Amino acid sequence: MPAAYARAFAPSEVAEHERVVARRGARLVYAEICVGSMGELVCVVAEDRPGLLALVTDALLVHGLSIRNAKVFCRKREDGEWEAVDFFQLQHSRGEVGAAIGSAELGAFLQTLSELVAEDMLAASRASAPPPASTAPVTRVYFDVEALRRDEAILLVEAPDTEGLLNAITNTLAAQDVHIRASEIRTESGVAHDRFELIGNDRQGLSALRLCDIQQAVHAALPKLARR
Repeated sequence: MPAAYARAFAPSEVAEHERVVARRGARLVYAEICVGSMGELVCVVAEDRPGLLALVTDALLVHGLSIRNAKVFCRKREDGEWEAVDFFQLQHSRGEVGAAIGSAELGAFLQTLSELVAEDMLAASRASAPPPASTAPVTRVYFDVEALRRDEAILLVEAPDTEGLLNAITNTLAAQDVHIRASEIRTESGVAHDRFELIGNDRQGLSALRLCDIQQAVHAALPKLARR
């Protein structure tokens, strides 16, 4: 685990996390509630993959949950595979701050996340085959997980290249009170692949809750554009 992980948790917490990671076994995704100095955290263990954080937030939204704080890490396993070990302090989306997440609620979230990861892996395995002519490009809005581990917020948007797309994204980011430090705009086969390096207008970093809000706001702006 990276040095930042050792600074964030006490030795007793590290020992508990090791047991949680071991309990993942061969499962695609595993999650468990851990209690420590920062209170109740949901530990999510999965194969490290692009867009994992977006899938986690999508699964949380399904069950009326959102991220209050998060710490995301990546470790290289003995078999050479990279594994994400992420910790989330959750809250109910309707403002129930501090309300405990029950085991049934956690199980439902884990089931949804597992299904989303499985679908994402299946889609990735088919990426080399050209999509049928009638299939519309998939819209995705997510933060680069590797950049988050470097304390950088890089928003990636993949969407059908529609007139006004860039304007909709930048207006939404402005409404979210964030500054675009750098951007890269690229279109291939009618699909926009846009990259935005973000920072708060106060030039401070963005919390996990702010990242979640930004992702949801940008994603919500895109379907409106497509219906015009």
